Amino acid sequence: MLRVGVDDLDEGYFVQQGARVLHGQVPYVDFLTLYTPGLAYVHAGLFALLGGPSIVAARALSLVARGGVALLLFALTRPLVRNAWWAAAPGLLLVIGLDDAPVRWEPHPGWLSTLFAVLAVWCVAQRPSNRWLLAAGAAAGLTYVFKQNTGVLVLAAIVAWCWYARKTAAVVSDHGRSGAVAVSDHRRFGAAARCLLPVLAFVAVTLVWLIPLVSRLGGDFGALGVLVGAVNEASLFSPPEPTILIPLGAIVGGAWLLRRDSHPHLRWYLLAGLALFATEFPRMDSLHLAWSAPLLLVVGAIALSRMAWPWATLALAASVVLVAPTWTGRLAYLAEPLAPVADLEAPTQTAADLNGLVADIQRRTQPGEPIFVYPTSPLVYVLADRPNPTQLDHLNPGAARPEQLDQVVDDLQRSHTRLIVISDFWESVWGPPGANAMLEDWLAAHYSQVARDGAYRILMASGL
Repeated sequence: MLRVGVDDLDEGYFVQQGARVLHGQVPYVDFLTLYTPGLAYVHAGLFALLGGPSIVAARALSLVARGGVALLLFALTRPLVRNAWWAAAPGLLLVIGLDDAPVRWEPHPGWLSTLFAVLAVWCVAQRPSNRWLLAAGAAAGLTYVFKQNTGVLVLAAIVAWCWYARKTAAVVSDHGRSGAVAVSDHRRFGAAARCLLPVLAFVAVTLVWLIPLVSRLGGDFGALGVLVGAVNEASLFSPPEPTILIPLGAIVGGAWLLRRDSHPHLRWYLLAGLALFATEFPRMDSLHLAWSAPLLLVVGAIALSRMAWPWATLALAASVVLVAPTWTGRLAYLAEPLAPVADLEAPTQTAADLNGLVADIQRRTQPGEPIFVYPTSPLVYVLADRPNPTQLDHLNPGAARPEQLDQVVDDLQRSHTRLIVISDFWESVWGPPGANAMLEDWLAAHYSQVARDGAYRILMASGL
């Protein structure tokens, strides 16, 4: 199903930003992004190999990450359950019940960040050694390069677990066979110092890409605020959906399990799972659970495997019901008649709208001429092969500060942008424009509608 479906919102956002890097632009300098820059550069590398932006290539990369996450979840679960089906359950629930492809393919940094986060957890679960701690820290560093909050929280969990394991080992040694203290201050200091190993590995991986980026910014550290969480969460908030009961139930199951089994991996999985689950905020919908809940699904599967079959069956049935909107929506989507758009297939009306829009844009503008798409349909830039003259690819209400909106106006004037695309669909979804009203008024005063392609309107300059 790699070619099935199209998403002009989020898929367009990540493919467009990879295309901007491909064309020589630098994140935080030439365009703004909500994430650390890893995915934009990986996409740009793929596009360079293929000779241009490719939606299918971005999807293929996220599909590989999906498979990697599912396999790692199996590897974490299998040693602690008797039946291999319980080990497969977390990955199956992830890809069937939480992942919304092909309705929304979401080549999102969350797939790669979660892949490396789960890999870090797997490294810690191996035989205790400095080498595995360094590997876990490096995996956390790779997590951070794709999604900042995931990387930081997983590193924090690794350090917390290392410190806990060190104290536990010290208590055991202090109460050895003779009752005498068996661990010297020197050895205790060495055990504490080991907790710094994952941090050192994390920092080393991060500096590889951060130093060149800081150099390119010329010391403007303010532009890097997003790397430490300086993101406007008001424009991103999404209220909890019923599916959030699944990881919450797994937390309850984990607490029940810890009272019956002292295996250290269970405590580690629960700690790391809670850290990863914290990344669900501020978007708490089902799709984001695919990236925040995987480790808790492991804990839940292990707990269910130890419960009496009536309770386990009831919990599984409840999970299937909770994710029903995803898998029933997928079946309904695949039953719709499809038509080609670019190298994809989409529902016929969507394909007709986008094909007509792209043809109109290319007829009314020259290759390389900038256009501006408002508020949130950045895939149009990619399909039409036209650049965005502003720093912002998403302009949902609240996403930009007033001074950034002023800069958008300045950029449109400076670049002599003649053509504007407005999505009526996304305007209605986002609701009142808020601070964006200033920009909308400016567009209305300087551009006039010349065409409509379904939900998209084309405006041409009338007063610039």
